[in-house]
Amino acid sequence: MNCLDFKRLALSDPNSKDHSFVEHSKSCPECLKYVGSVRQMDSDLASSLEVTVPSDLVARLQLNQEISQSNEAVGSTRRYAIAASFALALFVAGFMASNQFGFNKQIGQDYETLLSGVVEHMNEQPMTPVWSPERANQDANALLASYDGEMKLKFLQNLQFSRICPMGKYRGLHASLETDSGQVTFAYIRGESVGELLDAGYEGYVTRVKPVRGGNLIIMSRNNKSLQQADKQLEEAMYWDI
Repeated sequence: MNCLDFKRLALSDPNSKDHSFVEHSKSCPECLKYVGSVRQMDSDLASSLEVTVPSDLVARLQLNQEISQSNEAVGSTRRYAIAASFALALFVAGFMASNQFGFNKQIGQDYETLLSGVVEHMNEQPMTPVWSPERANQDANALLASYDGEMKLKFLQNLQFSRICPMGKYRGLHASLETDSGQVTFAYIRGESVGELLDAGYEGYVTRVKPVRGGNLIIMSRNNKSLQQADKQLEEAMYWDI
């Protein structure tokens, strides 16, 4: 097994027991470090998805039910039970809404279609060329101007690559940035914008899908720090407004 095959398998199954995978990790320090970082990222994502329910939530629900039942015959106390039920409902709703991975943050079909298209293209082209910043910025601006003459990218010294590429059922701008925390891939896909920004773990990547002017911006990285750095730079360099 060569290093490229090893890294591909590490992304899909970092704990694989395949003999050649295990042997390669023993003989290649770089790949061993790589699969270790993938496992750590999976662990971090799993930890972030854990939802801690207040220990007394069940007790509060039970108490509310008992109050409601015991006060059915007493009008004045019944009003208290209704108020208590309403307050508890607000508490539960507020708890779920405050959790960043609540129901409204699950990956919808539109988001997953965008993410899968970009990942599919990245898997088909595992090696991304590294151009001079001058060429990368010049090409990016020419491509964006073909979409919208008012979309202009301010010069990014760490822009490495930009090209129109097929991504699943889409064609869009595929580019890469080098940040202090690693390389970041981003894509601008023209079309109907998604409803709201979504952060999610997908196929071993930390991802962000956000609605922007004329379409959607998809940012992918191996760690959250580089993703945040890239997103901030893009917001400052480009008109990413809806």
